[in-house]
Amino acid sequence: MSARKKKSTRKSTPSRTRSRARRTIDAGLRDLEKRLPANLRGPIRDLRANLAALQRQVDKARKDREERWRRLEAQIRSDTARLLRRLEKAVASGGRKKTSRKKASGKKAGRKTARKKTTRKKTTRR
Repeated sequence: MSARKKKSTRKSTPSRTRSRARRTIDAGLRDLEKRLPANLRGPIRDLRANLAALQRQVDKARKDREERWRRLEAQIRSDTARLLRRLEKAVASGGRKKTSRKKASGKKAGRKTARKKTTRKKTTRR
């Protein structure tokens, strides 16, 4: 007789756990609805519908949050890579940028221009 193959167990992910919990709750509410008198079945049916609508809203909000997080993460990664490139470039060039200065032309080349100091008169009130 040959040895029986073992089935590998599925890894439980949050989405599988949520869907399993949702099915369990729905089954419980359906069972409760069947056991109740006819006049109380309507509110339970409404409750099930409201819970389903709420679950859809929660799933949509979760998906939206994850999408925003992915976009933010991608932006941070690209910004970090850009800053690292700038840093490497600055380190490689010795940390200083070489700028070319234009020489001033005309009479005042090489001279500083004097600025008049304006003094404000103090006024005293009596």
